[in-house]
Amino acid sequence: MTSQVDLITGKPLSPSDDEPVRQATEARLLSLGFSPQDISVDAKRTLGPEHGSLVVLADLLVHSGGRPALLLRCARGSLVTREKEALAAARLISPHLAPLAVVTNGEDAELLETADGKVLAQGLAGIPAPEQLARMMAKRPPREPTPLEITQAARVYAAYSGFHCEAYCR
Repeated sequence: MTSQVDLITGKPLSPSDDEPVRQATEARLLSLGFSPQDISVDAKRTLGPEHGSLVVLADLLVHSGGRPALLLRCARGSLVTREKEALAAARLISPHLAPLAVVTNGEDAELLETADGKVLAQGLAGIPAPEQLARMMAKRPPREPTPLEITQAARVYAAYSGFHCEAYCR
């Protein structure tokens, strides 16, 4: 029996119930024309002790023009329940916020403006292709979140990320 591997990294898949959603999303990104080198799987950033050494995770993080551009949260269920967590992660995943975020359950998606949480597009077709993402990024210069924004986003992320549970919680 051959074990399944991640489309981007080639590493064995995690036992998470949400892994099929991520794999479908990775396949979609690749079919849109993104290079695997522009997509980080399980991107991670640890905030300092002033934020409890909080570890911020992104299911997928797409880079455009050499900077974080689009954070994707891939999970089964309702999209609206993932919005705040995805927006908080997009504000925290790097020193400059990722200007756009997507929440997807594999069947539907929402494209969100990180700065204000506004829904820019709905449906899987709303996930931008590389050229469209580059145009969107040109209108969004790099921006560091303020200390207050970081603190608020860290609180929101910590509250929502506590609900994660792998298929085999320990």
